[in-house]
Amino acid sequence: MEIREMQSTDIDFALSLTEDEGWSSIRRDFEELLLFDQHGCFIAEEDGISIGMACALSYGPFGTLGNLILVREYRGRRYGTRLMEHGLEYLKRKGVKFTMLDAVPKAVPLYERLGFKKVCRSLRLRGRVEPVVSAKVRTLEDKDMLRILSIDREQFGANRFLFLGSALSSNPDLGRLLEVDGRIAGFMLGSRRHGFVRLAPWIMCSHFELAKSLLKDFAVRVGGKEIRAGVLETSRKAVAVFKDSGLYQESVSWRMVHGRERMEFSDGIFAIGSPMRG
Repeated sequence: MEIREMQSTDIDFALSLTEDEGWSSIRRDFEELLLFDQHGCFIAEEDGISIGMACALSYGPFGTLGNLILVREYRGRRYGTRLMEHGLEYLKRKGVKFTMLDAVPKAVPLYERLGFKKVCRSLRLRGRVEPVVSAKVRTLEDKDMLRILSIDREQFGANRFLFLGSALSSNPDLGRLLEVDGRIAGFMLGSRRHGFVRLAPWIMCSHFELAKSLLKDFAVRVGGKEIRAGVLETSRKAVAVFKDSGLYQESVSWRMVHGRERMEFSDGIFAIGSPMRG
C-alpha cells in the first residue's frame, strides 16, 4: 500500500466512501479541509487504485484526525493502522502537542493500540425543535466575525476562521447570534445536508439560561427539517438543552486523545464542529 496526498480530483472517491458508511459528508467538507491544509488529507492506494483515506488537521497547539475509511475488501490488513500512523507522524512534524479524534466503538481498539486514550463519550443527537423567534437573537453577520473568532478561540482553543467563515458564507441565514445588553452571549452556525440541517458549531459564553431560546430561534430558519448535532457528554448543560428541546441520542462515539493523560473541554462548547474537526 502506498499513501499520497489527497487532491481535489479525489473528492468524488472520498464522498463514495462516506456515502457507503452512511455519513452525511458533502463536497464542501473536503474542499474546506484541502483549503485549510492541502497536505493534510491522504489517499491510500494499492496497485494504483484508491482504497482508502484519512485526514489530519493541525490547529497549532493540537491536532485532529478523522475520516479514516477503507474500501471494505481491503479491511483487516492493517492498512487503517498505517494510514493513522501516517497522519500522526504528519501532525508530529507540524509540531502539535496532542491529537484528538472521535472514534466509533468498533474502531476504539485500533486507536488504543496507537496510544489513544478514551476521554468521554461524543453523542450524536437528532430531532425536530419547536420554532420560536427570540427578540434577543439576530442574524450573524460578517461584521460580527472578529468578536465571534475571539470568543470561539477562547472556548475551542484555536483559530477556526476558515471553517466558521465558510459556514457563514455558505448558509448565511443559519448563522444566529444571541446578544444581551449589546454583548454576545452565544452563536451557532449550520449547514444543509441530505434532508436535514447540521448545527455546528454552537458556542455559549454567558447567559446559559437563554440557550434554549437560541436553539428555538435556529429552528425557525431550518423550515421544519430535522436538526442534527454532536455534543460531548461532559457538556451537561448542552445535553440537557438538546434533550429538553426534543432531540434524542442516535449514536455514540468516543472522544479520544493522544499525547495527553487528561483532557478537559469548555462547558461553552454546546455543539462540536464535526467529528473530524473537533
